[in-house]
Amino acid sequence: MCIVGGGSVGSVLAYFLHRSGVQEIPVYYASRESVVEVENQGGVVVVEKKSGVEYLVPVKPRHCSQPVDRCVFVLNTVKAIDVPHSLELVSKIACESGVVVMLQNGFGSLELAEEKLTGLKVACGVVYFASERISRTRVIYYGGDTLLVGCRKKPCEELSVLAEIFRRGGLDFRVVDNIDYYRWIKLAFNAVINPLTAITRSRNEIVLEEEGVRLAEMIIREVCEAARLHGYNLESTRLLKHVLRILEDSRENYSSMVQDILAGRSTEIDYINGFVARTLGERGVVNTVLTLVVKLLEKSRRRELKE
Repeated sequence: MCIVGGGSVGSVLAYFLHRSGVQEIPVYYASRESVVEVENQGGVVVVEKKSGVEYLVPVKPRHCSQPVDRCVFVLNTVKAIDVPHSLELVSKIACESGVVVMLQNGFGSLELAEEKLTGLKVACGVVYFASERISRTRVIYYGGDTLLVGCRKKPCEELSVLAEIFRRGGLDFRVVDNIDYYRWIKLAFNAVINPLTAITRSRNEIVLEEEGVRLAEMIIREVCEAARLHGYNLESTRLLKHVLRILEDSRENYSSMVQDILAGRSTEIDYINGFVARTLGERGVVNTVLTLVVKLLEKSRRRELKE
């Protein structure tokens, strides 16, 4: 079992693996500084926000330039924008009979992995927990305990083994048949929360304000239209309620896009809102709310880079 990407998602998954009794958990980092700090600390600290309890998860830090493991399961948790560079590492550490689980937001990362990792089984995971990396060795786990996983190209019976491991550690790991349906539902959540919190530099609770809910309703209608063009019929009113319910549970969290903006990193906006805007644009639907949100965030980012 290997994890590529030692950010908040990778660290929380390592936490559940450790709770399940997995002893060796190699985690690959892009930064040598992260490798050194995690090694010196003896692992990464995951703090359960609700209980305040801190857990030292004794991961084995590796640098991405040194692929020394051979893994039956590879969990790729890097940001969507970093996926192209990560796939070479994944191809080197995955066993020939291995399964790679892609855990990125939006659309594009899974498709690229399926194209490049020929010969391997590639699955997709949809994450339903909230977390925040506050330093190289410390992550806050806000809650949520569900991970939906499925394969599109080849049967992945091996996922049942992975599910059993994670369930022992307390993660509700579910193997699903139609993973793309759940990707669209998660996309709706990300398309609302990520850009609105990133533009305002706020915690998730800002979207629960009256103006945020109105914008969320507009964005979700556009996501539902894009999903329909891909063959998925989503009901906007029901989906809005689902998104607002998740927001209530994660209101204190900073979205991954806010974390990226504050850290000076590139965002996944092109894989989330950009994907939906392009889908609608190909059918002649222009000047959507999603398009305006993407442009506004891009302008905000360019100004910060100039400063």
